[in-house]
Amino acid sequence: MENMNRLLSGLVFAVIALTLIMVRPAEVPPPADAWFQKAVLESSKPVVVKFGAEWCGPCRSMDEALHVLRPKLSHQAGFFIVDIDKKPELFRHYGSGTGIPQVMIFQHGKVVSSQRGFGSTEQLESWIKQNI
Repeated sequence: MENMNRLLSGLVFAVIALTLIMVRPAEVPPPADAWFQKAVLESSKPVVVKFGAEWCGPCRSMDEALHVLRPKLSHQAGFFIVDIDKKPELFRHYGSGTGIPQVMIFQHGKVVSSQRGFGSTEQLESWIKQNI
């Protein structure tokens, strides 16, 4: 009887595990934001988007770095800064966790690479060049 219970328990576990693997939740559409839709998701070239806030020191440092990099790389990618206090729904949808700054590269409406935190302008430039 004990062996039968173990067998049934294992079978139930296997069925639940397979069901969870096979059933994928529907993709949640991005928030309705006309500006973001046109500027980022519908862009014909890659777009670098930094999510941050004015009160965040590393975010302000990254903003300065992006202002330096934008003229150098604008022929290859678009650049946008999103204030999470003004557009929290975008950050909730695309952000990975709560840490800022987060920078993401979008291509064809999808995030293709992302990173959190800021090291230096040189590191950011290298990461962008590797991912656009």
